[in-house]
Parts: sequence; structure tokens; C-alpha cells
Amino acid sequence: MADRYILLSLDVEEFDLPKEYGIEISDDDAINKSTEGLLKVIALIESFNIQCTCFITAYFAENNKKLINTISQRHEIASHGYYHSKNLEGDLIKSKTTIEEIISKKVIGYRQPRLSKIELHRLIEAGYSYDSSINPIWLPKRYNNLSKARVPFKNDHLWVLPISASPIIRYPLFWLSFKNTPESLYQMIAKWTLRQDKYLNIYFHPWEFTDLSEFNLPFYIKKHSGIEMLQRLEDLLNILKNEGTFMTNAHYVNKILN
Repeated sequence: MADRYILLSLDVEEFDLPKEYGIEISDDDAINKSTEGLLKVIALIESFNIQCTCFITAYFAENNKKLINTISQRHEIASHGYYHSKNLEGDLIKSKTTIEEIISKKVIGYRQPRLSKIELHRLIEAGYSYDSSINPIWLPKRYNNLSKARVPFKNDHLWVLPISASPIIRYPLFWLSFKNTPESLYQMIAKWTLRQDKYLNIYFHPWEFTDLSEFNLPFYIKKHSGIEMLQRLEDLLNILKNEGTFMTNAHYVNKILN
């Protein structure tokens, strides 16, 4: 068990998901929704005395400086771009330096919003040490990454930490799968993947841990949200704590891979 590592992360962004479905939401409400969920899920994670990595948009961080500073005292803060819905030239550097100014710590990790494709050389040029933007699965209209590695690899001077998918069949283990797979089956596949790969990289969004009933979103997104989602994550953490060692992405890169 000592050589099995669990990377738990949160994509902390303004809750702009409703806009993808033509639902208007104000900037303030988008920030507040994610803040509500972040407070709940961080409290749960800390009740297990474990650390996580928070990939945060600079825009969210600017609107939550005190909270992000507090979280950074115990957990890793990494970049999730400047805004979640738009990528502008220079944002890779700007998001990094903005967050660094807020937390007074170096940011070494990056995750592209929606796990869309990012040219790795641009991350190296921007000063990042690792990227966690690859979901090595096939998902219609979203990902076609079956040729990508499932486990960490180095590309030039950059470590790439793929989101976990199971051996052989590449069953996805990202947030959407967690919500829509029977709980016991997901737990079984997560344990299998960790035992085979010695590595498990899973992530969630703070807004998943809030009540989404007011939004006309697809059922597969709203399913098991709020209190149910917190309970499901608590159940998973109770199982995984006996299967491996939780650590931040930065710790894994600096102490295990290097």
C-alpha cells in the first residue's frame, strides 16, 4: 500500500456550466455557487486529514482571496486558467502570476478547463512543471484520447499526470462517471486501477456538492448532487484511505517522480 498514490483534486471555477445549456447565471451567482460547494467539500476532505490539489481559475481566486489563501496553507493551489469559459493569449502566464500573488507561493501545476487540448510546450514556456489535462478515454463529442498514456509520463521538462481510467477497458473515473456509475462498481474499479497502476488521479467540482435542482441541467449532471454527492465522496474516501497514500500533485511530482 505504501507505494500506491492517490491524487485527489478539485477544479475550482466560476459555475458557468448553465451557460452551456442556454441558462443565464450572473457572475456573482456563479462565484457564490462554487464558493458554497468549495467550503463543504474542503471541510469533508480535511475531516480525513488528507490533502488535495485545487486547480483554480484566477478569476475565482481574485473574487475569493481570503478563502484561497486559507486553503493554500494546507492544500496545493494550481492554475485552471484565468477564466473557465474563455482562453485568451497570455492567460497561461497571467493566471499563474495572479494566483501566485494571492497565495504568496509558487504555482507549478496546470489543468486546462474542460480538459481540452493544450500544447505542452506552451506550458513549459509559461513556467509550469506539470500538466493534468489529459483524460485518456473516448467520450463522444468530448475526448478521443485512447492512444494517450494512462499513467504519468514526462514530455521534455514537463510531467503529465493523466486523469485515471481503468486498465484494459479504460473505464473512466472522472467526476461524471462517479455520478453515474453504481457506487459499489465505481469503488471496485477505482481500487482495481490503484492496485494495478499504483496511481489514482480523480477530480471533482465544488458546485457538484451543492443543490442543483433549480437549474434545468441534464439529469446525468444533476444526479447525486449536494448532500448525496458529499456522502458518496465520504464513502469513497473511507475505502481509499486503506488502499494508498493521499498527496498533492506537486508532492507526487517533486518527491515520487523526480
